[in-house]
Amino acid sequence: MDLTDSAREIAPGVYSLSQSQGGHVHAFLLDDGTGLTLLDTLYDTDAHRVLDALKALDRPVTDLKNIVLTHAHRSHLGGLAALKKLSGATVWAHTWEADIIAGEREAQRVSPFPRSPFRVYYLQLGLAVGLGKHPPCAVDRPLKDGDHVGPVDVLHVPGHTPGSLAFYWPDRKALFAGDIIATWPRFEPGWKGFTLNFKQSRASLGKLTEVSTAEILAVGHGEPVVGAGAEQVRAAYNMAAQW
Repeated sequence: MDLTDSAREIAPGVYSLSQSQGGHVHAFLLDDGTGLTLLDTLYDTDAHRVLDALKALDRPVTDLKNIVLTHAHRSHLGGLAALKKLSGATVWAHTWEADIIAGEREAQRVSPFPRSPFRVYYLQLGLAVGLGKHPPCAVDRPLKDGDHVGPVDVLHVPGHTPGSLAFYWPDRKALFAGDIIATWPRFEPGWKGFTLNFKQSRASLGKLTEVSTAEILAVGHGEPVVGAGAEQVRAAYNMAAQW
């Protein structure tokens, strides 16, 4: 199916939405036949890329039933408030991230000391000095490890942030890892300058290696890996041992 320049179908009912701003950020629209679930909302505050994808699919925005957030960084929250207003979808996130998403607390700052990959240092510096505000939006429902929302199982994967979440759709063998793994500007176990707790992050990667049936690995920054997803997670886990 033809979608838009920034959207493509990577498996039946799994649509990858992307934009270069925000660090080649990606969101994922899931259609399980009962309603649409959106994982993250890209960088733009008007959510036009998500809305364009819905239009290309001939789906009204009110078909969007769930908006599920991996964590509370601007690149993933830009379109949230606009989509909530237009769709009335239920907004889900981990409790630790909820007040940041609601605009009641700023995202935890990172060190300004440059860390590789240096192509994303401008984003690291922005977070270090408290830039990158997003239109606030209340979280309707909290998520924890072992929950289920839409078609996906919820995995708590702290490290990048304390409340980071990953998701697995068993029927599609699709693992959505958030920012704990990146494929842009290179494949690696997340961006070092944004990882708040390296020990937790490696433990979380180890947890994701237990999802042994994953064929698709979808990440927050960079193109999804279609095929050998579980092997790629294992590779990221092994790379994290060198941090």
